[in-house]
Amino acid sequence: MNALFDKKPSTGLAGLKAHWKDDLLSGFMVSLIALPLCLGIALASGVPPMAGLLAAIVGGLLMSRITGSFVTISGPAAGLIVVTLGAVESMGGGDPLTGYKFALAAIVVAGLIQVGFGLLKVGKLGDFFPSAAVHGMLAAIGIIIIVKQLFVALGTEAEGHELIEVIGEIPHAILNMNPEIALIAMVSLFILVGHSKVKFKPIKMIPAPMWVIVVAIPMAHLFDLFHEHHYRLVGVDYVLGPKYLVHLPESIMDGIVFPDFGMMGTGAFWIAVLSISLVSSIESLLSASAVDTLDPYKRKSDLNRDMASMGGGSAISGFIGGLPMISEIVRSSANISNGGKTQWANFFHGGFLLIFLVFGKPLIEQIPLAALAAMLIHVGFKLASPTEFKHAWEIGKSQLIIFLTTIIMVLLTDLIIGIAAGILMKLIIHLIYGAPLRYLFRTKFNYEEADNGTKGVIVLHHSAIFSNYLSLKKEITSHSNKSHLVIDFNDVNLIDHTFRSHIYEIQKEWEKEGKKFELINEDHLVPVSDHPLATRIAKGSTIPTVQKLTHRQEDLLEIANDSKWYFEPSKTISHKDFNDFTFSKGHKIAFAENLISGDFEGFRFLYAEIVYDTDVHARSSDSLLPALIIKTENPDKKFPIFTMEREGFFEKMEDMASNKDIDFENHPIFSKKFLLRGSEETSVRSFFNSEVLSLVESEPIYHLESNGSALIIYRFDRKKKEKEVEQLILFGKKLVLSI
Repeated sequence: MNALFDKKPSTGLAGLKAHWKDDLLSGFMVSLIALPLCLGIALASGVPPMAGLLAAIVGGLLMSRITGSFVTISGPAAGLIVVTLGAVESMGGGDPLTGYKFALAAIVVAGLIQVGFGLLKVGKLGDFFPSAAVHGMLAAIGIIIIVKQLFVALGTEAEGHELIEVIGEIPHAILNMNPEIALIAMVSLFILVGHSKVKFKPIKMIPAPMWVIVVAIPMAHLFDLFHEHHYRLVGVDYVLGPKYLVHLPESIMDGIVFPDFGMMGTGAFWIAVLSISLVSSIESLLSASAVDTLDPYKRKSDLNRDMASMGGGSAISGFIGGLPMISEIVRSSANISNGGKTQWANFFHGGFLLIFLVFGKPLIEQIPLAALAAMLIHVGFKLASPTEFKHAWEIGKSQLIIFLTTIIMVLLTDLIIGIAAGILMKLIIHLIYGAPLRYLFRTKFNYEEADNGTKGVIVLHHSAIFSNYLSLKKEITSHSNKSHLVIDFNDVNLIDHTFRSHIYEIQKEWEKEGKKFELINEDHLVPVSDHPLATRIAKGSTIPTVQKLTHRQEDLLEIANDSKWYFEPSKTISHKDFNDFTFSKGHKIAFAENLISGDFEGFRFLYAEIVYDTDVHARSSDSLLPALIIKTENPDKKFPIFTMEREGFFEKMEDMASNKDIDFENHPIFSKKFLLRGSEETSVRSFFNSEVLSLVESEPIYHLESNGSALIIYRFDRKKKEKEVEQLILFGKKLVLSI
């Protein structure tokens, strides 16, 4: 573990005292992201925009004090738009205000049910849902959001009520768009997509949603959306006016709306309750677990407590007119990236939103609805990104079938039927693969002990799949006092993707505690794809073709052979060597591939192409890092902890303010080009001797960093061509010869 993250931040008042500056700054930055998103999510849910702000304020100011997580940000989420809108429409009978009040009642009851889930410790049921079905549900939600918000972005309205009808109206909406409204949406989308590509630090410092607001409000003035008027373009008349802007009530009290429980005796009400509680629970569990993987301090959330607190927050929010809430992944990731340390960041985020609501009404009411629609279309695209389909395909054809089944059934019916269809399809595929019917929902295993009781061995039989995983998890938990636990797959004919994902998460937890968790005897099983967590089936069932090396992998093999090193082209999720570096902060490493490893002058070299998720839903094109890890083979010899990066104008300003840059008088070129920081300056200066400094000056294209136990080197431009790989390894060899 990086020494910087060894000491976990305090909680409660002690955490506030120690980290209030970091949490205050992060809370403010997150509130800038949350403000427009909360407004947009509320409008897309068919409720007043203030409802989204109320949910985030309750989540931040109240639920942050009792949640079971550490750096999550709570508030309304795009994934809940569909169920909330469905509740408003199904119970409103065409009257949005009536539907809103009935939906609030459903939110309150669903929140209380979620509290019960947490108190009964049913958070473990989150492990039951197959990942392909869950991601299929989220992708379907993304498609629905895009379809619904496209009309807002174009300045038109859909006439149909069923989703298929609305989809059929899209060509007509495009042909009859309001050009100036559509232009606001297109410019907003351009900003949202382009923001991540910009390297200019002042631009990066302000979140993309806030840039949208900064640009969209002047456009609203340019097109005079504040007064109803006509304009003519290419012989066609169009109408503009205040209806295209956000509207808030005159006072906060006017925006407080109480629920109407008058439909509690109807089926529509309980369908809404079930949908809201189910989706909220699943998303809360997924988000909190995902945020744990991003937390640089590797803290583990109490999922049951987090679920109960989010349910309680939803009930309170619904009672005063707000939306349901979850621990939201995008804002939580931004919290980590901005240096948030404790749940006080969530508290401050809620406080800033309250200030915005009280004092920012005149500014908020200048925001065009088209800009908010563009943000939601961007979020929806992330949920239903083509990379999600590609990712499902890479795991295996069966995963893609489950993924598509869930999407199609959600679009044709609703979320509950859709995810049930995905689960059913998964079970059918497992039966085809050879899973015994009698062991679909419980694992058959034997438990043995060895090494005088310090080692436990669980021997599995028949199949290890998502639907029988919970019984095995219970057995593993009962042996958590062991220092060594073995899972033996010798008599298993099927291990599915969801099971493998869960079991590897448990393995990582045991390893973090210094215990050994071993998986053995999987050699008789064949993966259905080259994904590290692909389903494995018995040889002879459905034998997949052996994947040949690509031309590039053949070149990498040649590079490895030149040094008499080992080359492994397949993907691996064993990525502990890549943790605790700055590139992994705020990102979840998915896997590493194309590994070249070997020894040189007493050091262990490992080249890998590390693939990580930029967020929980979508993988972007820049989420791959070709890097070289160098570890000393002498356990008593440690590297000093440092980071060396290129020094631009704003890094120079930061250096002048903090005086943390380590410079060398005899090497002015190095001192001018690079920002070098380390916790122990003497040991860092000792490492950066004259030979090392001259080497870096001669090849100023590499980022260099140490976490104390290993060095990582990668190009600033992140190129992975064969020539650059050779140069990277050669640079690493020169470096170890210089230190």
